[in-house]
Amino acid sequence: MTAARPDRPGDLGRPGRPNRAGAWRAAAVTVVAAVVLGAAFAVTGPFGAVVAADCLAALALLAALARTPRGARERGVLRPGRAWAWVTRRTPWGRAAPPGVRAADFPAYAKISSDLGWAPVSQWHFDHGIRPLLVRLLESALAERHRVDLAADPGRARRLVGEDVWPLVDPARPPSFDSRAPGADLRTVTRIVDRLEQL
Repeated sequence: MTAARPDRPGDLGRPGRPNRAGAWRAAAVTVVAAVVLGAAFAVTGPFGAVVAADCLAALALLAALARTPRGARERGVLRPGRAWAWVTRRTPWGRAAPPGVRAADFPAYAKISSDLGWAPVSQWHFDHGIRPLLVRLLESALAERHRVDLAADPGRARRLVGEDVWPLVDPARPPSFDSRAPGADLRTVTRIVDRLEQL
């Protein structure tokens, strides 16, 4: 003897009977959603309707997740973190996307970014952080574009760089240990880099 099959997927508890409570619930949710969207559109226009639709979709997702049987959640079927990680690793063609770029993969970039952030704090931070890199860039630009050795001919290097920028990148100037004197702000560092690019 075979068990009676439900008429609809929502009628699992009542074989052979339509689930009227579920139908009324769906109709009520639909009416409430329509009212919320209409009110949002009337008050704030299309942008408000889009925001309201996003909020309703998020609520529907949370409700669906809450109604998921506990066993299915424990097996990891609907864990949002895993699902999002799987989706973001896939391309539309089904192949795994290459891993994302991390700052840890480029330690030199992280150090330069940190040195730029600390440069305005004090003269000590500028001289021991970003200034050695600027001096190396200056040395390279002068050697490649003007055949000037920075150590052997600092006078010519000074004329090429300019009197306003030279004190900031002069390799003969000893680094400061004064942590109270102001450092070089981002505008000053940008001016130095622009001058190096113009050499």
